[in-house]
Parts: sequence; C-alpha cells; structure tokens
Amino acid sequence: MPISDDQSMGLAIARVAEVFAGMTAHPDEVGCGRCYGADEVALLQTADAALPADLVLMVAEEVPDHWSDQPAVIRRVLPQLTVLLAQGTTSPDLVARRLADAGWSQWPDQQVRAVLGFLEAWWVWTLRQDSPPTPAREVFESCVTATSSVTPWLACWDAERGPAADRHLVGCADWWWDDLQIDASPFTWWWGPVEQERAACLELRTWLASRAPLDDGVR
Repeated sequence: MPISDDQSMGLAIARVAEVFAGMTAHPDEVGCGRCYGADEVALLQTADAALPADLVLMVAEEVPDHWSDQPAVIRRVLPQLTVLLAQGTTSPDLVARRLADAGWSQWPDQQVRAVLGFLEAWWVWTLRQDSPPTPAREVFESCVTATSSVTPWLACWDAERGPAADRHLVGCADWWWDDLQIDASPFTWWWGPVEQERAACLELRTWLASRAPLDDGVR
C-alpha cells in the first residue's frame, strides 16, 4: 500500500507538518562553516521555505556540536524529514539518534505527541507491508533509538500478527539473534545509559525467544 493511501501515516505526517510549521533555525545560527554555506543556513532561518532533500538529511544526521541550537534545526526540518523517513532513507537509525540528541521527548507536549505519533504510525505501517521502503529491522531500531526503549515497539508488534508482520519477525530474529545471544547490542546508535541498553537487549531477546519460530534457523 503506498504511503499516500494509508490514512494513519498521512495523518501523522500532516500532524508533524502542522505542529512544526513556522519553525526556524536560531536567528544567530551560523552552523559549521565547513559543511554549510550561508545560503543553506539562511534557508533554515526562513520559516516554511522548501528545503532540498539532501540538506534535510544532512541536518538530520549532523552531530549536535555543528549547531549552536541543534534542537531548533531539527524542529525546522521535521516536516520534510518525516516524509523522507517514510519514503526510505539511508541512515534512519542515525537520524533517530540525532532526534534523541535534540531531546525531543522534553519538547512541548504537542510537539512530543506529534513526533511519537509519527514513529508509531511509521512502525505499524512498516509491519503491514510485504516490502516496506525501509526494512522492518531498521525502522524498529530507529524507533528504539529515538525513544531509548523497546517496550512500546514490541507491544505494537504483538498487536500486528498478520502474515507480513510475522515474516518481518522471522527476518529480524535471524539478523539479531547472534548478537543477542552473546549480549551484544543490535542498536548501533543507542541513546541512553548503558544499563538501560542492556535491559532493552534482554527484553528483546526474551520476547524473540517466545515468538520467533524454532525451525527458522534463528536459534
């Protein structure tokens, strides 16, 4: 099903666009002079101006110390970023790390709900697709990275037990199992305390052990 035909995804993306409309980079922002030109910074300082996709992704993946106010630039690109994430990007887990860097969960309530609503819609939509633009494994890892928790995303998976979701389960288990068995984390860009990451890995391993088929070569 195309993203444009899915009501939940469309509503989630539209909500982000509405909530983050008018956002701009800080008026005094200069960014990293080696990475961004003055014209690009000026675009980020202009409310609602369309941004080139490569600029959106570069901003979304950039380390925080390249900006004087990194949360502001992340909020600025979010309306276009959610569209690109839904369409499929090359580094969604890194983008999620930068979202976590920006402290999105501490933003005003309506902004938090808009971001969380998108993540939830993105994950559920992915689970329902036979061939989503971004592999289910990467979407899951990205949602986990953005929130520093596996719990809500596993709960979504529990609720989505259709054929596509079950196939994604087998594929993800096959990918993660070797790491989890030796207590290695599959979350490359984890954001949060190490102890929290270990607990999340244990939770994922326990969940997979109870659900992934024994005869699919994942154990």
